[in-house]
Amino acid sequence: MLKTLFINNYALIDKLELNFNSGLNVITGETGAGKSIIIGALGLVLGNRADKSVVNEKVNNKCIIEAVYDNPSDKIISLLTEYDFDKEAELRIRREITSTGKSRAFINDTPASLVQLKAFASLLVDVNSQNQTYIYKKSEFQIAMLDNLASTEIQLKDYVFNYKKCKIIQKELSELILKEEEAQKQYDFIKFQFEELEEAALVEGEETLMRSELQILDNAELIKLALHNTTQSLSQKDENIVSSLEALMLELQSLNSFSESYSKLYERISSSLIELQDIAVEYEQLNEETEFDPNKFKQLQDRLDMILHLQQKHRLHTVEELLEYKNLLDTKLQEFASMSQDIIKLESKYKEAKSIVESKAAVLSKKRLSSIPGIMRRINKGLQGLGMKDADFQISVNILDNVTVNGIDEIDFLFSSNKGHKADSLAKVASGGELSRVVLTLKSMLSSNNNLPTVIFDEIDTGVSGDIATKVGDVMSQMADNMQVIAITHLPQIASKGDFHYKVFKKELNDITFSDIVLLDTQQRKSELAMMLSGDENNKSALAMASELMS
Repeated sequence: MLKTLFINNYALIDKLELNFNSGLNVITGETGAGKSIIIGALGLVLGNRADKSVVNEKVNNKCIIEAVYDNPSDKIISLLTEYDFDKEAELRIRREITSTGKSRAFINDTPASLVQLKAFASLLVDVNSQNQTYIYKKSEFQIAMLDNLASTEIQLKDYVFNYKKCKIIQKELSELILKEEEAQKQYDFIKFQFEELEEAALVEGEETLMRSELQILDNAELIKLALHNTTQSLSQKDENIVSSLEALMLELQSLNSFSESYSKLYERISSSLIELQDIAVEYEQLNEETEFDPNKFKQLQDRLDMILHLQQKHRLHTVEELLEYKNLLDTKLQEFASMSQDIIKLESKYKEAKSIVESKAAVLSKKRLSSIPGIMRRINKGLQGLGMKDADFQISVNILDNVTVNGIDEIDFLFSSNKGHKADSLAKVASGGELSRVVLTLKSMLSSNNNLPTVIFDEIDTGVSGDIATKVGDVMSQMADNMQVIAITHLPQIASKGDFHYKVFKKELNDITFSDIVLLDTQQRKSELAMMLSGDENNKSALAMASELMS
């Protein structure tokens, strides 16, 4: 229930703290006094868009609106938990707007987004105004209203869960099919690139080895000459290093018996001689093997050119990078090959999910259709009670071929207020006053189901008068037995039904006009009702009528 509404520097309101009560709270006042300004301020804490023009800069450069709700419902507490807000005995929502247009919002003193405010709004207050009755002509609202009246919450929740699940699968399938189509366009090119690299039979590290071999082949004569001279010096000339060492060892051998030092040095020379002999043999083998082979040179040069061409083509720098790219292409080809199978599996999954959704839609539709006759009877009875004795309200259902977020039912509210005239779409035939009574009847039915939070009627009684106004007031009073009702009205018949009566008026302070509101006592209520009836709060006949209305 809305307990307190605090408004500071909003439009014509300077500072106001308004305490509401359970039951029927009525708000009256002259045209332009600021009755609807209060609803506009409340709308800001419910997440409506802020307008910097509401800030009176002559008073302050900031507007603050705070609403306090007591006894938060289980749904509110669940939402507080979901958004990680503090859970307290009261729910406090504050909105701050500066003259520059900046806006901040808080829930239980924790910063909140407008999206979060709107999430709480539908669980807190249901605002109905003359300017908003067009909403009731919209098919989306009508089907939501039908579901509330038909108590389809379980079936609807089950359906929507499966519908969303099905849409997710459908989206995945569409994206995969699109991906396959795009892959198909690239498949031949990717395959050609892969086969080209596969045919190249690249080997990791081969580029380095080839460059080394080419360098040797390209310098074969120079290398062979150096190898030949080295072999000659080591072992083949008349006076070569190996022969000299052998002669030296014969001469030194006799010294081994004189000292261990001589013996160790002799062993070292002997080891060096063996090493030099091996080196000489290997140099000789290399010399024999080193020949300039033009065919091999061309083969190596051609393969190196081929590798360089592939590197330039793919903008890579090494054989290793080419091998990585080939593996990437191979992965893409494998993905393409598996896409068809994935699509088949996903199509089967989607078909199954769609079948479940269609089944759930049928269950939901059956629940709606079975409830419609009773709902229509209740609505028509309510309209007759509001003076529309020939009213004919019908709910038309068109079963769609395909499921939507609302199921397979397309709903249209049909209405006729005149006997002998066929009911037509509510959006076409209902006048403002008729539509107001339809809305009131629907809200009254919902209140009896305890499906509504606090309800606000902002001059929704426009277009009715006399005895009908009294009946409208009776309906609001009955609604207030189950919930908090706040009604802004210009009709004394309705105002007299209030459990609490507030009057909005203008006042001047320092040459600035402000709106204010006061809770009226019994005598003040009589005077206000007399003013509404006759334009004179002291008119004896009007005062008598006011007393009669209040009795």
